[in-house]
Amino acid sequence: MHYKRITIFLVIFIVLLTNLFFGFSRLSKYSAVDEPYWTYKRIPKFWTAIQDKKWRSTNINDKPGITVALVSGVGLLSVDPLPYKSIRQEPKSAETAKKIQQINFSFRWPIYLVSFFFLILFFLLLKKLLGTSIALLSLIFIGLSPIILGISLIVNPDSLLWGFLPLSIISYLVYQKEKNKYYLILSGIFLGLSILTKYVANILYVYFLGLLFLEYIYNSHHQKNFFEYFKKAFFDYLILVATSMAVFFFLFPASWHTPKMVLEGTIFSKAFKSTWPFFLAFLGLILADLIFVKSRFTYFILKYLAKYKQLLKKITGGFVLLSVAFILINVYSGMKIFNFESMMASPKGGSGFVLSKFVSQVLADLYALIFGLTPLVFLSFIFGVFANSFKKEIRSKKSVTVLYFLIFIIFYYIASSVNHVTATVRYQIVLYPLASIIAAIGFYQFINLPKIKKYFRAYWANALVIIFSIISLLSIAPFYFCYASSFLPQKYVLNLKDMGDGSYEASQYLNSLPNAKQLVVWSDKGAVCESFVGLCKVGFHKNDVQGFNFNYFVVSNGRKNRSLKMSGPFEQPVSFTKLYSSDSTASFRINIGNRSNDFEKVVKTQDILSK
Repeated sequence: MHYKRITIFLVIFIVLLTNLFFGFSRLSKYSAVDEPYWTYKRIPKFWTAIQDKKWRSTNINDKPGITVALVSGVGLLSVDPLPYKSIRQEPKSAETAKKIQQINFSFRWPIYLVSFFFLILFFLLLKKLLGTSIALLSLIFIGLSPIILGISLIVNPDSLLWGFLPLSIISYLVYQKEKNKYYLILSGIFLGLSILTKYVANILYVYFLGLLFLEYIYNSHHQKNFFEYFKKAFFDYLILVATSMAVFFFLFPASWHTPKMVLEGTIFSKAFKSTWPFFLAFLGLILADLIFVKSRFTYFILKYLAKYKQLLKKITGGFVLLSVAFILINVYSGMKIFNFESMMASPKGGSGFVLSKFVSQVLADLYALIFGLTPLVFLSFIFGVFANSFKKEIRSKKSVTVLYFLIFIIFYYIASSVNHVTATVRYQIVLYPLASIIAAIGFYQFINLPKIKKYFRAYWANALVIIFSIISLLSIAPFYFCYASSFLPQKYVLNLKDMGDGSYEASQYLNSLPNAKQLVVWSDKGAVCESFVGLCKVGFHKNDVQGFNFNYFVVSNGRKNRSLKMSGPFEQPVSFTKLYSSDSTASFRINIGNRSNDFEKVVKTQDILSK
């Protein structure tokens, strides 16, 4: 027992230390897109409103991003960003450029610290749910995931949502297992924090209601008194909802001024607008059945479905496995059926319902998930889905957990497609921890197969997983959020909506030039301008480009489509088609993840004109 405790502590320590080693230095040496909206505008606005007791003004964004302001706002204690708000694109001294990096560090480290706390919570809750061995493997897969590490380094709502939302689900599953109200309240707290981070978390209201029925089908159908079971389960659900609303109200001062915002931010939010009437109608039917006929109709339906619980598992797992197989065939055949890359490039396009488009969006979403997993995690995920979907042991906690997670993943994709949104890597960041846990279950079950077990010991398995995870981190460092599995052919780029990877490195190259302060640069990302000491312009309006003779252009694959569409009126004798061409001359170039189609490059104007 003493040896086991030492092993557990050692694995946790190595994972956290490795995460810190790869992530901490990146907190200042990184320029992110969209981040200035939070650093220079929304977060200061939130805390100024608190200071002035103008509660209504704490409504800073439509996400709403309140947890970002609460956590990252700690940075305001050490630095005031507002004097530097308007000078990102202007010439600046090296000291001023360093000050901007200090501002970034001050606002990022609190979010990174919370991510550390997330990892510990994942381990503790999963230990309760699935046991120590799977909890450790999950910690390694999550804590050393390049994409999860990458998002944790940025001031953005998704940097917190990836932890809050999965932890809410896991806490609820622990409650269903332990029947300890503490975990029910904890799930409600995480749910409230998730909604305060991003309104898309409202999907959990529907999902948790569905878990009431699934839990009866898989774990409680043997109970004789269904009415008593369901009455208690439904009351627990109301406690969960009430807790989330209380957290929302308590931490969102704007709702103090306008209490109806609690409803508008939860069940009546914009993210829930298209489905809440159906959800409330269904909820009303369930409640009427409970009150007037003691849930007899609900009991009849669930009792019938319980007969097919094994079939439901097979259909769910089979759907995922067949979808993965189709995606692999489509990708390795050159995306001749569905072009997932073009869909990821324009994730919010289109309207109306077309079946083929709906199917292609769901497949594109799963494409972004499976190729965002490291090779070992992907293979373990596939084994976990297969082993637990076709396993005869129906009431296994591992098997049921895999089913619940798969149902959420599918439900999340369907909801995204219904709202005409393709779930890019960032949009589905909450699914990576769940997929990692499925992978941990699968890996644990694989190494415990009779023919495999005799060659493995638990500590060797953990060491192997850590080593392979570190190799994956090294393969993409320091551009973690742009990670794509080695299983994805080199000609494809997974994360077309990157967060500015390569921008800092491009600016540092420009700063190293002897006449850096006199240079005039155009960039397709404002993130480059943040650390560059010369004059830096972005955009295509006349005010942005007229009258400037640019010495260099900084371009990236992530902005290629946008730039080619908008560069028509650009009054420069420069061909943007040539600029973005893969064979164009570059003074400085980074191929992110060694993929030639995923680049950040600096092109000298004279070089592009001479071609």
